[in-house]
Amino acid sequence: MGKIRSPVNRILKSAIVSSWVILAPQVIFAANRGHLLAELEGSGYKILSRSGADLLAPVGSLLKPFAALYLLENGVNAAQEIFCPQLRKQSAVLRCWTPDGHGAMTIGKALVQSCNYYFLSQFRGRNLAAYENWLRQRYDWPENLHIAKPVNVYGYDLEFGIEAEKLMRMYTRLLNEAAAGNRHAVTVAEALKEICLGTLNDFCRELVKQPHYRLILGKTGTVQEGKRNFGVVFLLVDHVPQGKRLLLISYEKGKTGSQSAMQALKILSDYGHQKRN
Repeated sequence: MGKIRSPVNRILKSAIVSSWVILAPQVIFAANRGHLLAELEGSGYKILSRSGADLLAPVGSLLKPFAALYLLENGVNAAQEIFCPQLRKQSAVLRCWTPDGHGAMTIGKALVQSCNYYFLSQFRGRNLAAYENWLRQRYDWPENLHIAKPVNVYGYDLEFGIEAEKLMRMYTRLLNEAAAGNRHAVTVAEALKEICLGTLNDFCRELVKQPHYRLILGKTGTVQEGKRNFGVVFLLVDHVPQGKRLLLISYEKGKTGSQSAMQALKILSDYGHQKRN
């Protein structure tokens, strides 16, 4: 889970608009959902369809795989467990989105369950500026989107969202690193393949009804815009009949990341229908 700050307040405070939109704050109300669908081609991709181009995508927990890679590259043992307790045993600085807690979390399980407590614990006391600089140098993270406090490392309370295609480029680069044998990137990618055991459980049950598709891996994220959820999901799927591998980012206001994945089902269904006809 995550949130963004009120765009109205930020517009009043600054002549530079730092909200969900660029240069046109009224556009924030122009669309409630958006998506970017692409086909992997070598180490890059070709865009197949897009919508909601006037709406920036939320980041939220879609940032956690990159936080996980940073931790692994900086000495965190993938097998190390951190216990995510029930809400009554959490503190003001170490909290999670589920009141029941997640229990014992390795870095892989923390990605599958999207455990905030794990990442807050691992980043406590770390140099956040160094992490932000790493994101920028490695994945072209926006210059004006800062990781200023621990919750920012998993997309909570960021100043604004980013272009969906930038998110797609970040994930494509991460997947390329895993394919090239980067052992830490492989650990992250392998964890994301288990996402049906976590936040994409409902999506996976519905996807089996579309036999033309096979999920490879995925990640969900949720932020808050005011009092409304804003959900986002990243998916890597095989379109079996054509032997194509597809990348999809789908985001929707008023939904959690898990719920916004249901919109992704329709996008995939529509794409499959077009190819059959």
